[in-house]
Amino acid sequence: MSTVSFLAGEFFLRNRPNGGTAVLLRSLWVTSLICVIVLPIKSYFAAGTELVFSAAQLKVEIGQMIPWFGAVFAGAYAAFYTRFAAQWGYLAALYNQLMATLASAPPGQFPNETLIIWNAAFIEDAQDLHLARKSMFASVIRELLQNPHVVRVFLASTQGGPNRLRELERQLNCIAVAPAEFDFGTAQSS
Repeated sequence: MSTVSFLAGEFFLRNRPNGGTAVLLRSLWVTSLICVIVLPIKSYFAAGTELVFSAAQLKVEIGQMIPWFGAVFAGAYAAFYTRFAAQWGYLAALYNQLMATLASAPPGQFPNETLIIWNAAFIEDAQDLHLARKSMFASVIRELLQNPHVVRVFLASTQGGPNRLRELERQLNCIAVAPAEFDFGTAQSS
């Protein structure tokens, strides 16, 4: 894990999907880190500072920083929530676009390689955005993992495909079907 990922609290996303709880926890984490860094600096540069620890002075300093805590928390929460909302909106729009494509296609057009690649990319994006475990996306992904052609493309085109597939199976409590080869020319003519 990179330093920036650690500082941004991305480790909270290992055990839960991106969403309200993760946004709250990450905001509290960033607020705590910033305040732990700022408090000693502010105290050091205050007029008449002695470099001796005082619990009473610490209590006063923390009390004076409460408005800072609020401002930092509000900023962090707004940033994390805005990012989450944009990611969720992107993934929902992608899913709706997939469904619109299916609904508007003439009978017998699907499955085709393009749609299968698109479905595999949807799974990869959901996992990258930490949204694969959100209930509305999890049910779609579980269904897509039952298509051997989607699994084949996901494994072949996703960096670390086998490990990522195992992680998805664990997180979604499902088992993907075995990948299969497919002759699209034969399937479209039938």
